[in-house]
Amino acid sequence: MTSELSLFPGWPPAPDPVFFAGLALVFAGLAGEICFRRLRLPRITGYAVVGLVGGTLGLSSMLDAQTSAAIRLLIDLALGLLLFELGSRLNLKWMRSNPWIIVTSALEALLTFIAVYAVLRVFSVSPLTAVLIASISMATSPAVVIQLKNELRAEGQVTERLLALAALNSVYAVVAVKLVYGWVHQAYHSSFWVVLFHPLYLLIGSIVLAFVLAKACNLVFRKFGSQDHHAFVMLIGLIMLMVALVHMLKLPNSLTLLLAGIIFRNLDERPQLWPAYFGTAGWLLAVVLFVLTSLAFQWEYVMLGGLAALAIIIVRGAAKVVGTVAVAHQAGISYKQAVALGLSLCPMASLAFVLVADTYDIYPQFDPMLKAVVMCSIALLQLAAPLVVYWALALVGERKD
Repeated sequence: MTSELSLFPGWPPAPDPVFFAGLALVFAGLAGEICFRRLRLPRITGYAVVGLVGGTLGLSSMLDAQTSAAIRLLIDLALGLLLFELGSRLNLKWMRSNPWIIVTSALEALLTFIAVYAVLRVFSVSPLTAVLIASISMATSPAVVIQLKNELRAEGQVTERLLALAALNSVYAVVAVKLVYGWVHQAYHSSFWVVLFHPLYLLIGSIVLAFVLAKACNLVFRKFGSQDHHAFVMLIGLIMLMVALVHMLKLPNSLTLLLAGIIFRNLDERPQLWPAYFGTAGWLLAVVLFVLTSLAFQWEYVMLGGLAALAIIIVRGAAKVVGTVAVAHQAGISYKQAVALGLSLCPMASLAFVLVADTYDIYPQFDPMLKAVVMCSIALLQLAAPLVVYWALALVGERKD
């Protein structure tokens, strides 16, 4: 028999995760506006501060396993939409007409990998962990780049190259990490077939699903038109279905959605552009992404990997600037623009977080140094990198706001 008292809430009432999510969004919105209106800082900085404060207060530890899984799904969905948008901005015809853009991208990514690996070995980080962190360090945060581009209404040579190089860096990082998984499997005594075929399964499966999604999106836009609101609803639905399918098949969400965006833009002879309706919904998802990524930071990571993180942030930034400046003349930009481009490539956030989470999903006992170094780097760069991009785009006169 049900007690009459059970009809009333207990005391004190226990807030559920929705309460904390709403509270985080309110404070994130306030912090973002204070940063932008009073301090002339990017809104993203305010969102990151709220996430870091929430993590410091132990908010992430209050989440149960079911809620954590739902949050991971939300991060994958938000990041997937942003990566699809970033991929759909990559114009391969432009890059074929100026192949030095690809050379610039490959050079700065390679220098980043080598510099980060070398520094981590100085800190006595194991070769396998150092290779994984170096691979992740090649990535430039797509969420930060897109949101700052929209917030600043930035346009110009540096901005366009920044979007292109951020997309390519994301591809390099995800592919490199998935290939390194073969070494990780070997380290944990997996069978030869797993070592060989699991990375291939991840890469080939992502390409196949990306092609299917891109063709489906092209078909929807061809039938209904890119300016049709209903077509956009179907597009979002297709992407959500793909995120669910990627989870079911245990494929990398980030690579699949990014490749789908690139194919979507470049497969059609009359390329479709990502519509503007994503505006408010996209901004909301981006805020959630920044807050949740920062929320995962814990101060104990500083003791384990704080110094190494600081070192790789410095060499990573230097490597990206050297890579863009080295071929600036051939790529058709001035040295000043090349420096601004290299500095603008420094953000590292949600994609790096997801790549780390993917690794621990497979091997929860993996070297804790990986999480410590990457999360410390993300925490620092979530605060500092938006400012660097702000100043870099202002330096070359491409910041309109």
